[in-house]
Amino acid sequence: MADVQRFIAFGFASVHDAMAAEDALKAAGIEPVAIPSPGALGELCGIALRVEPGSAQAVQDTLAAAGLPPRASVEIYDV
Repeated sequence: MADVQRFIAFGFASVHDAMAAEDALKAAGIEPVAIPSPGALGELCGIALRVEPGSAQAVQDTLAAAGLPPRASVEIYDV
């Protein structure tokens, strides 16, 4: 039986915003993974950033400070 992995996906209004957010997070020492936007995020750009749940608050703080707040986020359980 596979382990269930929990993660948070952050969605953005545009691909440009998603790429800028990825750069800002990496500069802050957070390693996001770019993934196709999950349907649960709604109609946003096609790229979301996946992060570990424990870093979600740091992600939000970093993106707010960079002027790149995500449009939506969702908790995902993956196997």
